[in-house]
Amino acid sequence: MKTTIDELLAQEDDFELCDGVFGCFADLNNSIEVESYTEEQRIVTLVWHASGIIGNGGFEYLFEGEFNGDPGFIYTAAAFATIGARASYQALQRALACFGSDYPSNTKSRNAIFERVPKSERESINHQFWDDDANMRAALARYIREHRITFRTLLTH
Repeated sequence: MKTTIDELLAQEDDFELCDGVFGCFADLNNSIEVESYTEEQRIVTLVWHASGIIGNGGFEYLFEGEFNGDPGFIYTAAAFATIGARASYQALQRALACFGSDYPSNTKSRNAIFERVPKSERESINHQFWDDDANMRAALARYIREHRITFRTLLTH
């Protein structure tokens, strides 16, 4: 049975709501193209996608790639701040600070620099992010619910 947009947006389970909205956006365009998104689409896509990557392998996995139109994960960090996922945002800021003021565009350079950070510090940053998972998910779900009308429009056109 296929869920309608209205049923999806009425979803009470935070994970199902966030994953469902993200999935609908991925069905529309299955690539990260930050510059082509509305603010609402950008926030959901960047938060949910980054969370999945970091959840699977820490910031090491995130820094192995990049999101088109978001060099240095500036929009991604802003998305976490916008939804109010403070600890996730702070962990991302800590991870980015490991590069100093010059975030490398080359993934090999990025990986080499991040690997020089003491393992205990990298683990601390990852755990700060992972420990905020439930709060981040609730914050993103709250954001979607607060912008339900906009999301309904975005997902039906």
